[in-house]
Amino acid sequence: MAWFKYRKLLRLPDIGRKLACFIAFLRFLTAFLLLFLLLQPALSLIRRVKVKPLLIIVQDNSASLLNNKDSLYYLNEYGASLREKTGLLEEKFRVEWLTFGKSVKKSDVIDFSENYTDIAGAFDYIKDNYIARKPEAVILLSDGIYNTGVNPRYKTWDYPVYTVGLGDTVQMPDVYVKSLDCNKFNFIRTVFPLKAEIVAVKQKGRTVKCVLRENGNSIREEVLTIDNDNYLREIIFPVEAVRKGMMKYTLSLETTFEERSLRNNLATAYVNIIDNSGEVIIWYDAPHPDIAAIAGALNTSGIFKCTVKRFGESLPAENKPSLFIFHNPRSDDPEYRKVLEMAGQRKTALWYILTGRKEITAFARYDKSYTANFTAEINEYASPALNRNFPFFEFTEEEARQFAAFPPVVVPFGELKGSGNKPLFFQKIKNTVLSNEMMSFYDRPDYRLAFFWGEGLWKWRLFSYKENGNHDLFNTLVYKTVNYLSGRRGNDRFLCDIESLYNESEDIVIHAELYNESYELVNTPDVRLVLRHDGKDFNYLMNRHGDKYRINLGNLPAGEYDYVFATDLKGGHFEKNGTFFIRTQNSEAHDVVADKALLSEIARHSGGQAVDLKEVDNLLQNINQNRNFKAEYKQEVRYVELGELQWLGLILIFLLCVEWFFLKYYAG
Repeated sequence: MAWFKYRKLLRLPDIGRKLACFIAFLRFLTAFLLLFLLLQPALSLIRRVKVKPLLIIVQDNSASLLNNKDSLYYLNEYGASLREKTGLLEEKFRVEWLTFGKSVKKSDVIDFSENYTDIAGAFDYIKDNYIARKPEAVILLSDGIYNTGVNPRYKTWDYPVYTVGLGDTVQMPDVYVKSLDCNKFNFIRTVFPLKAEIVAVKQKGRTVKCVLRENGNSIREEVLTIDNDNYLREIIFPVEAVRKGMMKYTLSLETTFEERSLRNNLATAYVNIIDNSGEVIIWYDAPHPDIAAIAGALNTSGIFKCTVKRFGESLPAENKPSLFIFHNPRSDDPEYRKVLEMAGQRKTALWYILTGRKEITAFARYDKSYTANFTAEINEYASPALNRNFPFFEFTEEEARQFAAFPPVVVPFGELKGSGNKPLFFQKIKNTVLSNEMMSFYDRPDYRLAFFWGEGLWKWRLFSYKENGNHDLFNTLVYKTVNYLSGRRGNDRFLCDIESLYNESEDIVIHAELYNESYELVNTPDVRLVLRHDGKDFNYLMNRHGDKYRINLGNLPAGEYDYVFATDLKGGHFEKNGTFFIRTQNSEAHDVVADKALLSEIARHSGGQAVDLKEVDNLLQNINQNRNFKAEYKQEVRYVELGELQWLGLILIFLLCVEWFFLKYYAG
């Protein structure tokens, strides 16, 4: 193209050879650049990036810090002052803020509104959420008082923890109710114990009157004489259950002397008095730790009575269990067939726990509820992956997080899938969630059915205690499973799943089911909810959730709530009413003396330093000057396509303009 341009220009009388060569070169350069850009070339740009060390500031946001003489300072000035002081660290560090109470939030908003304190949970949050980039150091600001979660002394750290002690360590004269405990459920016409712990500080020689009230009426009184300055007394009140329903028990301490706080002189407990319990029978062919784990969870619920029987043992005619749990039954066992026939006649719900390849394969052929295709004699370790779209019941975000950390169970290698079911857990192998199911539910016309496939369910109960200091997490899983399976429809076509007692800090999630005359689930009509509290009515409309109904009322203030659910279906009116309670939480008012020893122990074991709030300036200065905290440099590679560069386009336009100018000027 440039050559032809050159030959053409030579034939013009006003253009010499040099000028023709120059204009031809411009044409060559323009064409070359255009053709080169059609190949989509790219530049590799490498730059050196400075990465600041990560410093996490963990702030205790619990209400206990407002229960001391400096409460106004903490409420009005503390947050702004701390942010100003820590701002000096941002030149050297990348600073991130966490606040914690019962849960952890990524925020620097400090309002001391949390009703619980879980110090260990804050360290767990860092461990779970800072995997790719671990912190160089952590600054923990707390009074050292925790009332939920495990003891933080038992944690291990890969980074130094610098603790700043807040609150007051001076023991002021005080009397308070440390705890008021009882079973959540008890049976009518029985006597159950209500246990209270009374603490008195620097009140030697004084007397305290303890008054226990049931729904506002005094039922028990006891006078205590305090015989030392660090007084702790456990009292057990025998209480007779004379009426069904939710009972509110209040223990108050009546004193005639001055105390540090009167807020902690009152404690409340709620007990649901019921007339009978659901009966669950675990049938087994051979002993297994799963059986003890499930039986223990059910017997501590207070609602279900669990009996363990071996296949072949008799079942009295008066026993009317709502659920049979089969642990590794043999499909060809006549004793198992006999129990299964009995369950079919009574329309009893079933839960199968199958732990081995042989049992899983046998029931896939016999029951046809699922298919199992195991091609090799190989086992794998699979962790549970919670199905977030599971429709029958729900778990909190914290429970879902801990389920993911459950120990893996042993499952056969291959495919395992249900038919017409709703899976609760999928198998997760090597961080990959498979379509293979671990636990699934079936809603049959006459009964409900569930399967658990895998060896190691009992380990989940041990893990629950290891992580939380109790079995509540495992018990919740078993309780919700059994509660759903054993729920009878009977002739009731409108069912509402609502608890009688909630905590002030938990979300209130309610489910409802509506059946037509053929007992098929429908959710065409609207379901209305009316809540009455303190003489005011609040109206809601339930959301459709799959083929059922669901509503999340969020957090509600403590107190008593009357509810009415109502709907209409083909000329029929359906209504459910009742009462539930929101329990107030006053845990932060019990212990008001800061535990600086715990903070010192955490700092010492992690390689950090423990200081008081008045020394925080020196601590921040030392951290800022610590040469062990160094920035890292890494290379970032970025690819840029030349066709995207605007200045190349400008060069092409410039070359064309120059060529046009010379042609216009010399050739007319």
